[in-house]
Amino acid sequence: MDERVFSNGVMNTGDQTGSGDVPDHTAALARMFDGGLADGGSCIRLFVAGAVTHVGKTSVCLSILASLRKAGLKASELAYIKPATQCEEVDLLSKWCMMEGVEHVAGEHAPLVFYQGFTRSFLAGEQGTSADWLRKISLRVDSLCEGRRVVIVDGVGFPAVGSIVGVDNADVAKAVRAPVVLVCKCGVGAAIDSFSLNSAYFASKGVPVLGAIFNLGDRDGFNAWNKCLPNIELWFSRAEGRRERFYGVVPILAELDGLRSRIAETDDARLMELASLNATHFVAHVDVAAICEDAAADAWCRHGARKHADPISAKTKEPMAVPQAASRSEVQAAAQNQGAKGGG
Repeated sequence: MDERVFSNGVMNTGDQTGSGDVPDHTAALARMFDGGLADGGSCIRLFVAGAVTHVGKTSVCLSILASLRKAGLKASELAYIKPATQCEEVDLLSKWCMMEGVEHVAGEHAPLVFYQGFTRSFLAGEQGTSADWLRKISLRVDSLCEGRRVVIVDGVGFPAVGSIVGVDNADVAKAVRAPVVLVCKCGVGAAIDSFSLNSAYFASKGVPVLGAIFNLGDRDGFNAWNKCLPNIELWFSRAEGRRERFYGVVPILAELDGLRSRIAETDDARLMELASLNATHFVAHVDVAAICEDAAADAWCRHGARKHADPISAKTKEPMAVPQAASRSEVQAAAQNQGAKGGG
């Protein structure tokens, strides 16, 4: 799209104000949606997956949603879901969604929570089947897509997390028919190796990968983000026939470093400021319009949801519960008695 010109990974429209200022370019995004993208009953489903844990997946999800709000989409046209999770604490994204009025499903409300002892209980046949959980997740995502233009689906950990119960990130993306954008750690050799490995994992299960965002780039030194960027760009440009695209490199934002542990002690007004700062920083370095355009063009988004015969409560939009032979409290108590310290 010729309205968007990127130079050294930063979106430019001729109004750059200096290296210390991060311009907010949402005009191209606004034009796309004003022009009818994901309108008339269609919904963009985008699965945000991490190549490794703690690479900033949820921060990327927040940035995309906040960018869409700044581009003029209504809160009622957006939704967020983390369908499988290991963490039930409230994070910045959940706080932002609550304050913005964007429907979100996460934490203890996620369709699948990998709580203490869950995987062993599943293997023992006490927690339904993989198909049961994927059906529950798929139905919940389908319900969120009704009447909305964009639904962001957040992955958990790295791509194979959940494979022990047959519900890993690729399984979920396939069940909800959401093409994937991979979030990788910034670098050169290791970053590209990581992208190649993890995109191949999704491809092996028939899941389309749109491309990659390289996050948490160093501000200076040999691996500074602006030194890594041209090398990553060069690699993507040389791969003939490659469908996946390079969407940008995001440098570390000092103000957000360690924020997850400070959510509870930070007031709502400051959290909203930080969320806005995060989105402005992100959209200056990542071509969000291209991500949305590519997702909308993907066959899964064009064709929409599969038809389900499963009943969903008209009141709660929740699918029927997965049959479980052992309750969460029973499983967790047994796991803790055996010395469990984490989830899963």
